[in-house]
Amino acid sequence: MKNTNRMGYPGGFPHYLILTFSLMFSYPALGADAAVLLAGADAQRVESLLGKCDRCHGDAGVSDDPEIPHLVAQSATYLLKQLQHFKAGERDGGRMNKMIRKLDEQQLADVAIYFSSKSLPAQGGVTPLAAPALVKTGDAGRNIDACASCHGDDGQGKLDQYDAPALAGMPLTYFASSLSSFADESRKSDVNGVMGKVAKALSDSEVDELARYYLALGGRAPME
Repeated sequence: MKNTNRMGYPGGFPHYLILTFSLMFSYPALGADAAVLLAGADAQRVESLLGKCDRCHGDAGVSDDPEIPHLVAQSATYLLKQLQHFKAGERDGGRMNKMIRKLDEQQLADVAIYFSSKSLPAQGGVTPLAAPALVKTGDAGRNIDACASCHGDDGQGKLDQYDAPALAGMPLTYFASSLSSFADESRKSDVNGVMGKVAKALSDSEVDELARYYLALGGRAPME
């Protein structure tokens, strides 16, 4: 006689259902459909796609272009969300939008799982910088929360309701252009518009200071 639970699944709940529920409860911002996709993702299926990713994002997802982000060291949930936004046209990425439209939802999840499993290698000779006040305490007078409250003390992001991305090691130009996109509302992928509000309140010098701090925090040097 087969061992079944009260819902009739032989041997207990299927593994993919357990993983799906785990993802949903762990990451409140993650919808049920995305949780199912990530639970069924397989990084080995992306081998044929890596060449296309490498053309812009560098070898193995480590960018060599200051205007293009690294893909490694981001959470799978964040990467999948951004890929879905590109596919739906909710975020403008130029060539990204065209390329992503050719992939199905499961392929997007496979890509997200693949790059999230990789770390961003530190470069030698990079001197850490003192954390700006905005990182540690924010600015209550301008209703700016501390960057670390969402992006973590280590700049690696937090898997909370905002699913904030890793900032450590982010290329300088991309960092600044991202904040500019939030400020002018050409990018609206932030939960509750939180990044748009912050970006609009920052001066150019503050953006530059934050960009340089987070670049060094990730052990990366400015690109020529």
